[in-house]
Amino acid sequence: MRQNSEIRKAQNTADYAASKIDNISVSRDNTKQELEELTLACQAMWELLRDHIGFTDDHLKAKIHEIDARDGTIDGKIGAELIDCLHCGQKASTTKPRCVYCGHLLPSSHIMK
Repeated sequence: MRQNSEIRKAQNTADYAASKIDNISVSRDNTKQELEELTLACQAMWELLRDHIGFTDDHLKAKIHEIDARDGTIDGKIGAELIDCLHCGQKASTTKPRCVYCGHLLPSSHIMK
């Protein structure tokens, strides 16, 4: 009887793990779909700017590099910036919407974050 109980516990644990894996797979698939949609939207916006405003691919690459370098690290990511709080003058990180010293709302140079 004890062996059967241990087998049932092991089966329940395995079933739970399989369920979690299924949930992670669905989440991964949703994330991939969202990424594809965002990539498509970015490409469409870029082509509109290029075709109607006259920007070049070199303009785009230079701006991407500039934005990437703002946090001091060229890593293909938008990172936090250290700015002076407009209200109290303390150094504040743009990872938070408000200054940790005075609570004043901080400006952000990244509209997408």
